[in-house]
Amino acid sequence: MDWIKIERGAADTSNQFQHIIYTSIEMANKLKTKTKLIFGQKEIPITVKANPDVLSSIGNHFENPSVFQMSLETIEELLLQTSATYQMYFSESTIHIGPVIGFLLGDQHFYYHHRRMKELTDAMGVYQQVGGLFVAFRYCSIDWNEKCIYGQYYNFVTQKWEYGKLPLPSVVYRRGFNSRNNFVNQYKDELNWKVFNDVRFDKWELYSRIKDNEYLSPIIPETEILSLSNLSRFLQLYKNVILKPKNLSRGRGISIITEKPNGWIKIHDHQQYNDIIIHFTQLEEYLSKGIYQQNEYIIQPYINLAKIDGRPWDIRVVMQKNRSNEWLCNGIECRLAPMGRMITNISNGGRALYLNEALELAFGTEVDIDQIEKEIFSISLEFCKIMDETGYHFAEFGLDLALDQQKHFWFIESNVRPAFKGFKELDERIYQRICYEPILYSAQVAGFGREVQDENKIQHHSGPECTKLHNHASEYGKTE
Repeated sequence: MDWIKIERGAADTSNQFQHIIYTSIEMANKLKTKTKLIFGQKEIPITVKANPDVLSSIGNHFENPSVFQMSLETIEELLLQTSATYQMYFSESTIHIGPVIGFLLGDQHFYYHHRRMKELTDAMGVYQQVGGLFVAFRYCSIDWNEKCIYGQYYNFVTQKWEYGKLPLPSVVYRRGFNSRNNFVNQYKDELNWKVFNDVRFDKWELYSRIKDNEYLSPIIPETEILSLSNLSRFLQLYKNVILKPKNLSRGRGISIITEKPNGWIKIHDHQQYNDIIIHFTQLEEYLSKGIYQQNEYIIQPYINLAKIDGRPWDIRVVMQKNRSNEWLCNGIECRLAPMGRMITNISNGGRALYLNEALELAFGTEVDIDQIEKEIFSISLEFCKIMDETGYHFAEFGLDLALDQQKHFWFIESNVRPAFKGFKELDERIYQRICYEPILYSAQVAGFGREVQDENKIQHHSGPECTKLHNHASEYGKTE
């Protein structure tokens, strides 16, 4: 694998119908038999020629790339960005330049601007490890006639996201989910791109896929689709139940229902943060209105979570695949609910804690922290294995686990697009590692993975409670 930089050279008028690469004598000798160049989804015939004016470089480092001179016409046909530094490898007759990685974004940001893409910019902190072109796009960014994208690319020189006409990527890291974004799977074969995190199971689909697993079954709360009969049964069994929209995240739309004497029930609306008291005979009418009609719901028993100063907390685990296709635990945080609240999400005011800190505050010296860590990793890895067996391409999960007051584990839910705000507040090193891993993985999937020459640059920094988990990776962490 070589590092290269693209420069605009003069067009060869004697060969106006040919795409010619001019490079150093040394590099030209290495590539003289190559007749085709691939960049993302673009493929063109090429001829490689030596230009004595191009300084020789072995191209073995990001800071010391070999130079490829191309005409403006060739650069524009390939949709290359000359600000980027690329990796290059070659097969029998073909030169491959890249990687070209796409971030499929959702519609929540109507106007994409570098100030609104802070997390993706932070992920580019590992750019010098992989180089290439990183493209942020939405469904409406694609020109299907020209098979190109009018989106944004990361300019390493300016350290900003800039607009441009860009090639279709060879790998897509899906970060947005809506019905229109299913095109990434529908066109997977036609466009020859590899998509990871390609589906998002709703809460009911997820439950249906993992409920019969022998290892996870004892820690999965009983779950049903919300109906009046199911709610009545759950209230009789559990007294406190929680209603969750199948397709929403970040605590949106959650209600907690508590059975009271004489047929009265209390409904706590987490989003509005208010309580209402109604009689059970009014419940059917209540459920026929508002958000309950706009979203399909599931119902579960409300778990009496372990508490710190009377406030519930849970555990967020980030599992990601590395360049060897192994699942790693790259971060653990505990999320403590705000005072007087029952939901722990950081986006709703929760506070991030280290695992060992939360365990000590909740249980004192009564708990074996090392054993808890091992159980967290075993649960998380078992879940990832189940997801791999679905046949879909996953590479990142945010898992929500919890301990109740008897220290029994519960599996709450998973997200393929986890938020990292708590990790950023907790420890910048953890946050960086979580941001970097999908970039390194994407480059590997695209065929441009590089061996890390200085392991200290991107070693696993996951806080005191995650260091030991990484030591278990060789025993537990490898996928089949």
